[in-house]
Amino acid sequence: MGLVGEFEEACKLNSPVVPSQNLGSVWKAPDAGAYKLNTDANFSVQQLLGVGGVLRDADGSVLMAYCSTLRGSYGVDLGEAIAMRQSLGIALEVGFRNFMLETDNIKLFHHMKKGIIIPNDFGNVIRDILRLVSQCFSCSFSFVKRFGNGVAHGLANLSSNFSEYRAWLEEYPSEIHGEVCNDLDLLMNE
Repeated sequence: MGLVGEFEEACKLNSPVVPSQNLGSVWKAPDAGAYKLNTDANFSVQQLLGVGGVLRDADGSVLMAYCSTLRGSYGVDLGEAIAMRQSLGIALEVGFRNFMLETDNIKLFHHMKKGIIIPNDFGNVIRDILRLVSQCFSCSFSFVKRFGNGVAHGLANLSSNFSEYRAWLEEYPSEIHGEVCNDLDLLMNE
């Protein structure tokens, strides 16, 4: 028993301390002058990919909301990347140029943050996103857990209600009002 205890102590001393990464579980507002674009994807059994995106300012006000559907079978990572590409494209068309891009997909976050482009469909979409990012004045990447991405998730789920893409400026569909208010309540209580 004494040898086991000595072994465990030696392992503790020799193992490197790995700092825990603080991954957000609630939506946080961007810095003043920047805009946070949250994106998400929804996968249905009818071979439809629903995508959603919401752009908000430092006060948490919704400046743009977007959703659409695509036919086909997509993997989770590819679907999440497509949601980011489409939402970013719309936000750029509207005229926004200072972004924090936020997703609840850790693989997408890491590939975007490190600029990793792999030779497949996912990598091709990452390349497209990085090309769009090059049109921005400033852009950073952020990860949030699913709970903190509720508005974009709601938009992705809502997308199947429409036959073509929808975009709202300075408003959003009433179906996601609860998620928007939830984020604002959490923001006010910080």
